[in-house]
Formats: sequence, C-alpha cells, structure tokens
Amino acid sequence: MYQQKSECMIRYYSENVRDGKSLFLVFICIVELLVLCGCKPRGMSEKKASEAFRQYVLDPIPESVKNIRADQPKNIGGYRYTFRFNINRGHLALLTDSRPFVRIWNVIYKNRYIWWTWDQEGPFGLIMQTNAAICYDHTREPGWFKPGLWDNPEAYAFLKVGNLVNAEAFKSSNGPTDKRVLLYNEKEAEAYFVVSYWEN
Repeated sequence: MYQQKSECMIRYYSENVRDGKSLFLVFICIVELLVLCGCKPRGMSEKKASEAFRQYVLDPIPESVKNIRADQPKNIGGYRYTFRFNINRGHLALLTDSRPFVRIWNVIYKNRYIWWTWDQEGPFGLIMQTNAAICYDHTREPGWFKPGLWDNPEAYAFLKVGNLVNAEAFKSSNGPTDKRVLLYNEKEAEAYFVVSYWEN
C-alpha cells in the first residue's frame, strides 16, 4: 500500500515537472518571438508611406515632396510614425502652417530621442535640452533614419496635451498627447518628420 502510494506520488510529480518544463519552453519561445518582432524595422512600401504621409503629415502632399520613406515604430496605446522625404524650401511653410508649429532650438538626436529647447538661450545663457520626442525605443531605427548626422538643424515642433499647446502643454500631463517634430536641411532639401499620439 505504502509502495503503491509512493509510486503514484513520484509519477504525479514527474508529470508535473515535465509539464512545467514544457510550459517554460513555450514561454521562452514566445518571449524570443516578441523580441524578434520588436527588433525588426517595419519598413513601408512607397504607396503605404505616401498614404501615411497624407494621414499624419499633410494632405494633399506638396508637389516638391519626393522619396517619402516611413516607419511605424509604435502602434499600441497610440501611434508613432517617422518620415524622411525631400521637400523644397518654398513648400516647407505648408507643413509649418498646417498646425501651430513653433521654431525650436538647440536640436540634437541622442539615444533615439530628438531633444530641443523652446528658447534659443536658457537662463544665464545655459542651454539644457529638456523637451524630447521619442523616435525609437524598443525597436531599431531603419537604415535611412539618421537625423543625428545633421548638426543643429532648422526645426519646428507642435505639442498638444489636452487643450494646452506647445510650451504651456509641456507643463501638463493630463489628456491626450499629440507631439510632432519637423527637422529641415535646406542644403539637402530634405526633412524628417516625427509624429506620435497617446492617451494619458
């Protein structure tokens, strides 16, 4: 009787351990799959990039805008799109006038964020980039996304949190957040545009 009971207990524990190992292996496979999917850039076709440009940047697309490349690094809990395209100086105002964009200063791209200041100089002449737009967090940038190669480019930003806009919105975290950043290189006639939206 005692031996039979011991054999049943050993069989029970060995089956549970086997099931536990299987579950652990399944868990590891799921994690690896998520990591691989997250690391792979989601490049868009030219047609999809143009459609995204119309929806998230400007519709109609200005005549001088060419070679649109786009990526969607985020689509959970909101969205984020990054764009790179050619545009002539004469059509840049069509973008900056599409919303209350303001000129921003001391722009750098660092650690997958675009950092800037609202004013050209801070207090006592100090410059501290305290405003940022995340471009890529859990995903890699595509090969064409290289704003860090531009040294302090001409740049514009639009930030809306709830009903507050730009510098006033920076002080708030209540309400839906719409953030857009435009970088422009006149010599190359090229621009980057980042748009992100999330609910707080």
